[in-house]
Amino acid sequence: MSHHESVSPTMIIADFSDDDVANDNWPEIEFRSPEDEAWYAVDVWELCDSLVVTFNGFSFEYDEVYSPEDFKNSDELKEFEERFRACSVQMQDTECATLSQGTKVCATCPSVAGEVKFYDAIVVNVVRGKHGVDEEGNEVCGCDYKLYWNQGPFVNHVTSAKVGDICLVQEDKRMKPKVVAFLSEATRHLLGEAHQVKTEETEWQKILRKVTSAIRNHNLDPSVLENQG
Repeated sequence: MSHHESVSPTMIIADFSDDDVANDNWPEIEFRSPEDEAWYAVDVWELCDSLVVTFNGFSFEYDEVYSPEDFKNSDELKEFEERFRACSVQMQDTECATLSQGTKVCATCPSVAGEVKFYDAIVVNVVRGKHGVDEEGNEVCGCDYKLYWNQGPFVNHVTSAKVGDICLVQEDKRMKPKVVAFLSEATRHLLGEAHQVKTEETEWQKILRKVTSAIRNHNLDPSVLENQG
């Protein structure tokens, strides 16, 4: 996904009612796109029963649309739910002491194409370095961080990173109402299909039992055929 200037989409009949904006406490969210498994800051809106994911800073042609019918089982829906979370926050030079071995972070992954993309990684080692001060008197972290990548082009490999490459994953588990509503609708769709299939199978099993019983009863009584002869 290449960076584009943000372009407003053409007018579409959709639900832009801001139950999200009504409560300013909802965290901004990021989304791990199935296209490249990278994390992006996003917004969401409803289009009929579908959920539209809009990538901040990208034109609307990159929007991804998801329908409740896209999920075949609860595992797929759970995997989709885990693609949303509160936006990770850029790590500051003064926060290096908060990172230690085993800390989960979201960081920019080295890219030969020069693209800046964020993937999840685990801190495996921190090489503490001297902190300096820039021209404006701000503290500058000199530490080096060894990251084991869970995703991205360097998955299962370790690379080095600086504080400017790292964002801190937030513990806030709250989710925007539109995402929650869509997940609920998708769950109802799955449960409805499961009930329908179960009912159909039960009716079919009843028919099979009746047919099997009729055949068995017919075969156990040879006099029926003899009398007919």
